[in-house]
Amino acid sequence: MEKRTLSFITLILASCFFLSGCEEPPQTFVASSRPVKTMVIGGESTGDSRSFPAVVDAIQKADISFRVNGKIQKVLVKEGDEVIKGQILAELDPTDFKIKLKDRQASFDTAKANFDRAKILVKKGVISKVDHNKIRADFYTAQSGLDEAEQELLYTKLIASFDGNIAERHAENFEEIKASQSIFSLEDVSALKLKIDVPENLIIAIDKNRDNDRNLYATFDNIKNKKFPLKFREATTKADPNTKTFKITLMMKASKNYNILPGMTATVVAELSAKESKTSTTIAIPVSAVIANKNKQATVWIVDEATVTVNPRDVTAGLMSGHNIHVEGLNVGDRVVIAGASFLRKDMKVTLLKTGEQAQ
Repeated sequence: MEKRTLSFITLILASCFFLSGCEEPPQTFVASSRPVKTMVIGGESTGDSRSFPAVVDAIQKADISFRVNGKIQKVLVKEGDEVIKGQILAELDPTDFKIKLKDRQASFDTAKANFDRAKILVKKGVISKVDHNKIRADFYTAQSGLDEAEQELLYTKLIASFDGNIAERHAENFEEIKASQSIFSLEDVSALKLKIDVPENLIIAIDKNRDNDRNLYATFDNIKNKKFPLKFREATTKADPNTKTFKITLMMKASKNYNILPGMTATVVAELSAKESKTSTTIAIPVSAVIANKNKQATVWIVDEATVTVNPRDVTAGLMSGHNIHVEGLNVGDRVVIAGASFLRKDMKVTLLKTGEQAQ
């Protein structure tokens, strides 16, 4: 009986082993290609453009302050008010200044009377020339003191230096202030300045003969499909020691339809000629397009449009501006993967996404 039982168990185990050996291994499904989002570098063969982050500034600005100490008696304007040159913006309590003016006036009147008598007496020989000269010096000192007191009384009124807007108020009514303490920030926004930092390798490549006819414009993230023309104003000729960039200032007319104010950010786009484009200059691409390989080398993936496969290319990463990064090592016409780069491998087949954001 026991032998039959052992034979039965052995038969069952052998059957289980046989059946398990016949099971098919789990299958892994590999996609024929990976979908990626791409963009084409540059554009027309005649040249392309470069973009730079910029900050808007007033064409003219100044911090307005009193030239004497005192207590503010009247604040005549509010933040945001438009003012004209010569307009009174605030006044100090003039009481102490009027008292000082009266005292200086009295001293001047006495000195003048003494000087008038001295001029007659010196001619008659009643007083010496030394005494005459001292009386004359006292007169001129009193006159200078009177002029000073009159000017200080005028300084109790704070005057706008130019046409503009009150951007900010730094003091309150009835506040004790000191001379040269900022009371208002005054800005002239009849035109605007935009400053950009241009890398030295692009400065070298720029054709100076095209500065006057170069297409320059600014765009703003919150103003869609609108370009604001720019004109060159000035440029530094000494590079920043840390960033190795040159500061260029551009001018933009104030917009009648949009409230563009100092402190806002913009993107400046500069057209480049074909000659400038072919030089070793940086190109702005989305940050998502650049990855680091195992050697920590900045890399982008280039699509071979003939085989629809991708291959890596080493680039030199530069400054970041917003969601873009400037890199060297790309050419006009290169199709670069800008989304999905982390999942690619050499010679991998890809599918180009056809979306509204796909660059052609």
